Amino acid sequence: MKGFNSTILILLAGLIAGIMCYRYFSINLFSGYLLLFTTLCIFIFIHGILYYKRSQSIFSGVLPFLIFIGLGIVIANLNDPLLSSDHFSNVNQSKNSKNLILTIKDELKPGFYDQKYIAQISQIDSHSVNGLVLLNILKDTSNSSQLKLQIGDRLFTNQSIEDLKKAKNPYQFDYAAYLKSQKIYAQITARNVQILKLSINKKSLSGYAHHSRNYLKNKLDNYPFHRDSKAVMNALLLGQRNDLSSELQESYINAGVIHILAVSGLHVGILMLILQLILKPLGNYQRSRILRGLIVIICIWLFAILTGSSASVLRAATMFSFIQVGILLNQRQASINALIISAFFLTLFNPNIIFEVGFQLSYAAVFFIMWLYPILEKVWQPRNKILKYYWQLVVISFTAQVGVLPLSLYYFHQFPGIFLIANMIIIPALGVLLILGIIILILASLDILPLFIISIYDSILITLNNCIRYLAQYESLLITNIYFSAALVFIGYAIIISWGSLLQKWNYSKLCFFLLALIALPLSLIISRSNQSKNRLYILHNYNSSLIAIQDRNQNLIIQSEKDAVIPQSIVANFKENQLVNTVCQDEIEDYYHIDGRRVLRVDSLGLYDLPQLNPDYILLTHSPKINLDRLISTYPNVQIISDATNYKSYTARWKATCIKQKIPFHNTYEKGFYMIN
Repeated sequence: MKGFNSTILILLAGLIAGIMCYRYFSINLFSGYLLLFTTLCIFIFIHGILYYKRSQSIFSGVLPFLIFIGLGIVIANLNDPLLSSDHFSNVNQSKNSKNLILTIKDELKPGFYDQKYIAQISQIDSHSVNGLVLLNILKDTSNSSQLKLQIGDRLFTNQSIEDLKKAKNPYQFDYAAYLKSQKIYAQITARNVQILKLSINKKSLSGYAHHSRNYLKNKLDNYPFHRDSKAVMNALLLGQRNDLSSELQESYINAGVIHILAVSGLHVGILMLILQLILKPLGNYQRSRILRGLIVIICIWLFAILTGSSASVLRAATMFSFIQVGILLNQRQASINALIISAFFLTLFNPNIIFEVGFQLSYAAVFFIMWLYPILEKVWQPRNKILKYYWQLVVISFTAQVGVLPLSLYYFHQFPGIFLIANMIIIPALGVLLILGIIILILASLDILPLFIISIYDSILITLNNCIRYLAQYESLLITNIYFSAALVFIGYAIIISWGSLLQKWNYSKLCFFLLALIALPLSLIISRSNQSKNRLYILHNYNSSLIAIQDRNQNLIIQSEKDAVIPQSIVANFKENQLVNTVCQDEIEDYYHIDGRRVLRVDSLGLYDLPQLNPDYILLTHSPKINLDRLISTYPNVQIISDATNYKSYTARWKATCIKQKIPFHNTYEKGFYMIN
C-alpha cells in the first residue's frame, strides 16, 4: 500500500511478540532488560557503521524488531500486578478473614443470585495494599431493600478473599481466566449486613462519569418511554445494558447486531462522521481543518466519558483521535498509519489490551474497512444517490464482517447469515438515534424535553426492536456450534489478506500466496482431526445427575446419564465448538468402563464395589454412597478416587481427608472440575 509506513507495523509486531513471550514463557524482568539493552547497543553500533558507509542491511529491520520484543517483555513485567510487593495476594495470609477496605470501581451486570461489582482493595487490617477483586453481594430475598452501591463508594467488610471459580466442564467459558486478563485475581462474597458503607469518593473521572450517567438516567425515567425503548436508549447513549431483557438481547445477538448495544468503535466512528458533516461549512482551509479536528476530538472524548469511560469506548476514542489526526495531515494512507500508532500506544500503556476480544475485533474491523472499502466500492458506481448510499453501506458492512470473521468464529463459534440485511436497517438509523438521543439527554437534563420528541424517538426505537425481533426469527440463517481453532484464525486472515491483495493488484506471486492459503485450510482440518482421534472419557461436573462423556477415535460423542436425566445442551455445544465431532448420541450411564487398558468403576448410592478380579484403576463415587472408604482402599490399594457433584459436600470433605491420610490420589469436581481419562 503506497504511503503505508511499514516501520510502525514492525515496531508494533515486536512489542506484541514481547508481551506474548512474557505471557506464555514467563520471561523475567532481568532477561527483558538484558535483551532490550543488548539489542539497542548492537543496533546503535551497526546503524553508525551503515550510516558512515551509506549502505543498508537487513539488520536495520531485524534489530528494531528485537529491541521492541525486549521492550514488550519489560512493560509486561512492570504491568503485572502480581509482581507488585503491595498487591493483596502478596500479603501474608491475605485469604483468611480480614478487615478489608474496598472502593467500588465498576458495576457489572447482576447475576440471578447476586449483584456484581469490581472493587479495589486499599487496606487489609493495618496493611496498605492494592489490587482488584470481584465483589458479589448476595441478594436478600427476605429483605426488599437490596444494598445498591455506586462507583466511588468506600466499603468495609471482614469477609475472606477467595479464589475465582474455574470452569468445571470441558471447553466451558472460563470466567476466571477472563477476569485474570482484566487483572482481577480473586473474589469476595458477602451479604448486605456484612458490608458497611464508609463514604463516597466522587473525585475520580470514572466517579464523575458514573454519577452523571445516573443523573441523566433518573431524568429519563420521568418521561413515558416504552420499557424496551428505554433499555436500548440507556445502552446506546449511557453505556448501561443492565435493563435489557434477555429476550431482546438474544434477538440482537441472533440478528448479528449486538455490537450496537455496546458503546464502542462503531458509535464513536459514526459520531465522528456526523460531526465532520455538520462542521463541513467551516471550509477546508488549514485553520478550519485544525479547528474542526479539535472540535471532533473534544466531542469524541466527552461522549466517551459520558458513556461510562469503559475500556472499549476509551480504546475507540483513542483510535479515532489518532485517525482524526491522520485526516488532518491529509496524507494518503495517513489514517491507516494513525490506526497502527494508536494500537501501539494503547499496547504500550496497557500490555493486556492485546488479549481483549473487543480490542482485536475493533482494530480488525476498522483496518479492513480502511483497506478493502476503497477497492470494493469501485466495483459498482450507481448514479442514483440512494442506491449509491446503500451500496456503500453494504460494502462497509461486508468489509467489517470479513475483517472480524476469523476472530468471531474463534471466540463465538457462530455466524449470523442475516447480518447484511440487519446492518442495512441498523446503521442508517444509528446515526439518527445517536444525534437525536444526545439532544434528548441535553433537553431532559434541563427539564425542557417536549413530548413530541419523546414520541418520535420512542417510535423509532420500537420499530427498530420489532425489526430485529423479526429478523432474529430466521434461525436457519444463524449457523451455530462452528469448530474454529487458533490455527484456522491465522489461515483465515492469510486467505482474506491474499484475496484483498489480488483485488488490489493482480500478479502471479499474489495468486500463489492466495492458493497456498486456500490449500492450508483443509490441511489444518485434517491435522486437527488426526490429533483429536483418541479415545477419551470425561467425568463431568453436574449437580442433578452423574454425567459421563465418551469420545472415540472416530470423533463420535456419547453423553451418558441416568435414566430420564436432562443433559445440559451447553455441554454438547462446547464439545461441538472445540472438537471435530461427527455424531452426538445419548445413552444410559454404566457401572463399569474400560478405555485403552484403564478400568473405571462407578459406585453409586447402593455402595456396591467388592467385585472379584475387577481391580479398577479409578473409582467414581456418585450420589453419596454410605461406604467405609478405608475398607474400599484396602480392597483396591492402587486406585484413584474421583468424586462428582452429586455427592454431599460433607461426604466429599471426609473422603478427601481419608485419601490424604492413605496417600491416595483424590479428585473432587467441586474443586477441580471435570476429570479426563485418555
